[in-house]
Amino acid sequence: MNALREKLATGAVTRGLWQNLPGPEAAEIAARAGFDWLVIDGEHGPWDPGDIRRRLIAAPDAILRVPANEDWLLKQALDLGARTVLVPMVDDAGAAARAVAACRYPPEGVRGMGAFVARAGMYSLDAAYAGRANAEVSVWVQAESRAALDALEAICAVPGVDCVFLGPADLAADMGTDAADPAVHAALTDAITRIAAAGPVPGIFAADPDRWIGAGARAVAMGSDAVVLAQGMRALL
Repeated sequence: MNALREKLATGAVTRGLWQNLPGPEAAEIAARAGFDWLVIDGEHGPWDPGDIRRRLIAAPDAILRVPANEDWLLKQALDLGARTVLVPMVDDAGAAARAVAACRYPPEGVRGMGAFVARAGMYSLDAAYAGRANAEVSVWVQAESRAALDALEAICAVPGVDCVFLGPADLAADMGTDAADPAVHAALTDAITRIAAAGPVPGIFAADPDRWIGAGARAVAMGSDAVVLAQGMRALL
């Protein structure tokens, strides 16, 4: 069972944290802080499968963000034991469909049948894993560009896309401005409304979580453990 997917299916609003620091201790501290979910960030954090494996043991329900929308990276993420993956820079429905296919065993997708030798299948001890994985794995995609916003309804319509997660910083850069620009806020507000109307969970990385929850976001990242630690140390001094 994917507990996070089940919780979001009830309509719940959830708050999460980006987990950028390497090491199982950092992941364990973050996992015990009380957030609804964590993202182990393999895009802007280290993509080290050995380290990620240890972090997933410390935080077994964490979402794993892959560095790019590539079949082999998603295969590694799932074989390491992730139940939910976050795929960056998904600009159209074709890219969303490729991400979902990489996370499904045939005939529904193209995921390689190797989990019986990997952590996901407990190194062959969990013989039932492959039979339930297609129903258990959750796919989140990131809309972080003007092209993605133009294709938002088509992305949302791809079967298997459970959450469309907005990236304000990358969207602002693509728009030639910064995330404080009212034009970016307007685009994000409109996108949240459109995602919710289409069916997937609207998600966002937010400096002001309450604002975006009020706009309709239901998966809201409140910051990064690396930033929290850096700010906390400066405040202590």
